[in-house]
Amino acid sequence: MLKRSVFTVFLLFSVGCSSKSATSIFKSDLLYEKGLEYSKVGDIVSSFETKAILNATYLNATDSSKYDDAFQNFLVGVYITEDNEDAKDKFLNNTKYKLTLNGEDINRSEELQTTHYLWEHIPLKNPYAKYYIVSFNKKENTNSLLLEYSNPNQGKVTLSFQGE
Repeated sequence: MLKRSVFTVFLLFSVGCSSKSATSIFKSDLLYEKGLEYSKVGDIVSSFETKAILNATYLNATDSSKYDDAFQNFLVGVYITEDNEDAKDKFLNNTKYKLTLNGEDINRSEELQTTHYLWEHIPLKNPYAKYYIVSFNKKENTNSLLLEYSNPNQGKVTLSFQGE
């Protein structure tokens, strides 16, 4: 008991006298931090089972120098638990699921490769998901953005974002 107490006191003094704070060990990643602020996760649940998970980051708000264009741009991660489709028809390309923004279809999409600069900055990264940059046509005076991922048989998830 005395040895444990002496060790605890020694440990407290050695840590307390350290010149480094806990935050100085980690590098600052402004893109990750901003992305985390504009990211949401939702899932489609049916019969108490998760059927699909959607991660989304609103890129117009995180990196306006690159994504301030005629589109609403999102970094989207998709994971479907029972995705038994062919490889080319999995994840975002699975025709049983549909991704819309305020009821509008995707204008363009691009699968995010591990070499893309955004890959290392993905907030709330799901290691089983596949990630895409998806774009929807920008509408005038749209303050509320409702990103919906749905399956007619399983249900839907809606993620709400504030438009830029």
